[in-house]
Amino acid sequence: MKLPIFAGALAVVAATAAFAGDPVNKSTSADPQATFKSLDTDGNGRISATEARVHNELNAGYQGAVSDSAKGMSMEEFDTWAASQKPVAMPPSN
Repeated sequence: MKLPIFAGALAVVAATAAFAGDPVNKSTSADPQATFKSLDTDGNGRISATEARVHNELNAGYQGAVSDSAKGMSMEEFDTWAASQKPVAMPPSN
C-alpha cells in the first residue's frame, strides 16, 4: 500500500516543481515586467523565439503576438500577450 501513496506524492512534487520553474506562470500576473526580464536571458530588452521556448503557451502564441520576429517580442507585446492569458472570471452559479 505504501507504493501507490509514494507514487502519488512523487507526481505532486514533480508537477509542483515544473510549475514553479516556469517563469511565466510563476509571476506573469503579479509582475509582468519581472517575468519579461527573466525571459529576456540575453538582456537586450526583447524576447527572442529561442527565449520564448522555455514556456509552452508563450512559445505557441509567440508568432501571433510579436510584430517583427527578427527583432523579438517587446515589453509592450509581452504585456498584451500576458493580458490575453489571464482566465476570465465566471459569474457564480445559482
